[in-house]
Amino acid sequence: MERISTQQLHRQGINGILQNQVAVARLQAQMATGARVQTAADDPAAMAKIMNIDSALSDIGQWQSNIGTVQDRLGLEENALNALNDVIDRVRQLGVQARSSALSDSDRNSIAAEMKELSATLLSTANSRDSQGRYLFAGSRDGQAPFVRTSSGVQYRGDDTVSTLQVGSSRQIGLGDSGADVFMRLRAGTGAASVSAASSNTGLAYVTSVDLTDAAAWSGGSYRLSFSGGNYEVTDAGGTVVSSGAYESGSAVAFGGLSISLDGEPADGDSFSVGPAPTLDLFSTIDQITRLVNLDDQSAAQSAQNQTAFFDALSALSAAQDHLGDVRGSVGSRLGAADDASAQLSDRKLQLDSLRSGLHDLDYTQAAADLSAKQTALAAAQQTYISIQKLSLFDYL
Repeated sequence: MERISTQQLHRQGINGILQNQVAVARLQAQMATGARVQTAADDPAAMAKIMNIDSALSDIGQWQSNIGTVQDRLGLEENALNALNDVIDRVRQLGVQARSSALSDSDRNSIAAEMKELSATLLSTANSRDSQGRYLFAGSRDGQAPFVRTSSGVQYRGDDTVSTLQVGSSRQIGLGDSGADVFMRLRAGTGAASVSAASSNTGLAYVTSVDLTDAAAWSGGSYRLSFSGGNYEVTDAGGTVVSSGAYESGSAVAFGGLSISLDGEPADGDSFSVGPAPTLDLFSTIDQITRLVNLDDQSAAQSAQNQTAFFDALSALSAAQDHLGDVRGSVGSRLGAADDASAQLSDRKLQLDSLRSGLHDLDYTQAAADLSAKQTALAAAQQTYISIQKLSLFDYL
């Protein structure tokens, strides 16, 4: 026979009551918070999965915040580029207008004054800031204005670094574009070739168009187009004649993949230099057009030279506008990528939230049934303990 002491009976009764009280308290806490798993002891395996999901959700939250920053910066850059396009459009209109020989000095002065205002607007836009006060086109040196006008022109004080932000486990998006790429590394002339009239020209011929007819044939070399006796001759840098023929005003001279059209009659000995388009900045291009507008009345020959200079500068402006269009396209692509990343993260967050809810959230119907059962068990344990407490040998004597 196994002997059970009175002390052991009391201890078992109390342990039963305490265990049921703990179970009831846990179920009541779960129903109050809606959380099935509150500590690792509740469900170790589920808690481990919940911690992993929480870590993934934290990463998604940071990436979504980064996407917001990317969209803010790129949206502001897109607005700035649109404003720049409007400035260039207006400068081109004024430049074309200024080429007219019918303008008075007063008209030219008015055009030049407006161009100076447009140049100031261009500089201000190039120094645009984001919502945090950081400069959009400064690269990594975005704490100071990237463009500063000096006596020698506008200088760039930013760098070529483009910051990126993580928008996924293996995905990054650039925050913008460096000012050097947007404003400073532009091609003069048509973008492929640039032409200029010799300062010694005494005739009235000037360039009206330069077309790249065969990119594969264009060597990017230097050429000299000269006139004599009603004929033209094109020589390369080594003095070799590559094209020649009779000149006719309004006709085109073709060589090396280029086609150059001229108007007006040249004098014997007049010449034009043709070569690869050098790198210019947008500010100096507009400054050049403004200088040409500001020139006083000159001889017919000098006016013809200026017409060629106007053509070359306005061609450079068109090439700059095309370049800005490419930059705007790149910004649009990155904004699209940010939207795509945001949509993917939102979908993933919904999946993880659902998975976490299945592991963490309480089934109230089941919990209510469990609570009722535990409360009944607690009441039974308490009643049993009370009954055991009353037992005594004296009851049987």
